[in-house]
Amino acid sequence: MWPWNAATRGTVYLFHFNAPMGNLSNPRAQAQHYLGFTDDLDTRIAKHLAGRGAKIVAAALSKGLIFELYHWPACLATEKLIKKTKKTSLYCPACCAAAHRKVRPLPTPPQVEHLALDLEELPAIELGRADWLEIKISQEWRSLRIPTPAGLDDDLL
Repeated sequence: MWPWNAATRGTVYLFHFNAPMGNLSNPRAQAQHYLGFTDDLDTRIAKHLAGRGAKIVAAALSKGLIFELYHWPACLATEKLIKKTKKTSLYCPACCAAAHRKVRPLPTPPQVEHLALDLEELPAIELGRADWLEIKISQEWRSLRIPTPAGLDDDLL
């Protein structure tokens, strides 16, 4: 069901790898998780396992790392909120069990109220006529994009 929007319902899934990847001498340049969203979990996991998913998952599988998969029903906005925190381990059951702490619940995105737009109240627009501002914006855009040939007036274009 593409295209998605923030309210699209699906599955947020988390790969927890058994070892970190990346620059092992720099803790800020390591990754041990991959977080994703899909509306068809089985197909998406099959793509990851075939190497056609995220590059980090393909790299982990090529290194022979073992992973655990966790998933929750949620919307796309939830995945975005988790990624924004940059602390995926707070939501990972494996990491929380190792650190003897409770798993943080998934964040709840704010509810958005969609307002109806009454098209009957909008003024009628004449098609085919441009006002002065539209003409000036068009001329300015054209002058920036297309060099005016020597000897031609910009008003003629």
